[in-house]
Amino acid sequence: MNKKYALLFFLGCFLHIRSASAQESMMPEVSYVFLEKLIATAKDNYPRLDVFKARTDIAKSNISKEQLSWLDAFSFTYVYKPENTVDLQNPIIFNGYQAAVSFNLSSLFQKPANVKQAKLEHRIAEYDQQEYNLTIESEVKRRYFSYLQQLNALKLQSKLVSDIQNMSRDIRSKYEKSEISFELYSQSQSSLSAAIQNKIAIESNFLSAKALLEELLTKKIEEVL
Repeated sequence: MNKKYALLFFLGCFLHIRSASAQESMMPEVSYVFLEKLIATAKDNYPRLDVFKARTDIAKSNISKEQLSWLDAFSFTYVYKPENTVDLQNPIIFNGYQAAVSFNLSSLFQKPANVKQAKLEHRIAEYDQQEYNLTIESEVKRRYFSYLQQLNALKLQSKLVSDIQNMSRDIRSKYEKSEISFELYSQSQSSLSAAIQNKIAIESNFLSAKALLEELLTKKIEEVL
């Protein structure tokens, strides 16, 4: 009789484990619509993306600054000499206001190269931003799938623990009635304890996966609508 109960108990545990690994799939849980919302949330909130955007804006403003600096090659000066005055240090023939315009030829020749360089720096900043957008998309997807994996593993392990608890209660009842041996009762309790410990480990993995995903979102996953 004891061997019969032992066989049924461990066969039940084995079948539950086999069912969990062979019949269940996380694919129905994947929502690509929700995944796109997660990606959009990460792009809106993750601080590193603001850094790349700021670099792009700075590079763009440098183009305008270089284009406007064409006027830097030219300089405008004026002097004023009142009538009936003599300035021995700066002798000026004519009275009144006098203006002069000069330009730096070397500076003028450098402007096209400076403008071109500013445009290239802006393009590089845009490429860096685009590359990081792809990186953040890939990372959100990876962490989302890992989160679903741990969520489904937790669901399956919770069901397994519940089923083993039911079997253990039945074995305990039979043990209290002296229908089975203490050895079988002890084995059932050990199996239950192992299943519970495994559930705790999976819970830890699930919480870690959730935290890693929320790190990119900068908010709780439940807050993403």
